[in-house]
Amino acid sequence: MIDITKARLVHLKWLLQLEKKIRHEVPQELESCRICELGKWIYSEAIEKYGSYPEISFLEKRHRRFHETADLLVTLYRERNFVEAEVALDELKRDSQDLIFMLTMFEYRYTGFGETC
Repeated sequence: MIDITKARLVHLKWLLQLEKKIRHEVPQELESCRICELGKWIYSEAIEKYGSYPEISFLEKRHRRFHETADLLVTLYRERNFVEAEVALDELKRDSQDLIFMLTMFEYRYTGFGETC
């Protein structure tokens, strides 16, 4: 199983690096939702082993949406449409919060932490 703490930190680092990069130099292309570290786990182990848990389905959809929004953000910056890019960045941050929350809920419920309450 993926280290959930590591997944949260890797995800946050990816988001912060993207935000920093688009302010200085717009990237040509971003990695797909299946290639990033969280995506590799979701599309292999998570769906196979934990697909019946509602958090995994929500996590997969939100993660895919996160990457779609990141791609849109890059496109908007490349087109110098900064107003809409800021809206996309805000949406990306909200999606990021949802992802982190779902990872935390999954960890709490299914790794033994939720059993102590």
